Amino acid sequence: MSAADELDEARALATDACGRIAEFWGFTRTMGRAFGLLYLSREPLPQAEIQSRLGISAGSASMTLAALGRWGVVHKVWVRGQRREHYQAETDFWKMISGVLNERERREISAAVDVVSRAEASARAAQAAVRGAGRADADFVVERVSRLGEICRNGETMLDMLLGQLTLDVARFRDVLKVTPRAAPPIPEPAPARAQRRRR
Repeated sequence: MSAADELDEARALATDACGRIAEFWGFTRTMGRAFGLLYLSREPLPQAEIQSRLGISAGSASMTLAALGRWGVVHKVWVRGQRREHYQAETDFWKMISGVLNERERREISAAVDVVSRAEASARAAQAAVRGAGRADADFVVERVSRLGEICRNGETMLDMLLGQLTLDVARFRDVLKVTPRAAPPIPEPAPARAQRRRR
């Protein structure tokens, strides 16, 4: 296998891995593969080329790129001399991760807290109104819904703490989460200079 074939194989495998990861997190595999394709491309790509390389329809490509754009995972860019829109991948992984946590997970858990709070209010209203044999059932539901509410609120607090802590600690692994230019290797010191310093 030639070097070019090896690179193509590496890109294909990594693109498929991005699709699997995206699917695990609740996105479509096509979204993950589109991101992977752009992430591994040195140049921005037009929609037609993305569509061709992924083997998807024009409609699927358009919807996928629009969705990735809303999440801030892919950006439209202008390419000199080109009339078509081109796309490139976001390379700051922390920006993507925190964006998903802030937008999707926070929204979902906030909605859960709201729904469970309304359920708790209804259960307590029923508990106050019911008498006789039905009281035990009302007490049971109130107790269970209250515990569920505590779990949801604690989850919301933990997410806030997680995002705050990661914001503080992200500098420790920023180089991993963000693609940066590779530093040039150090220039080796000439042997005579090293020997002279050892004699001192």
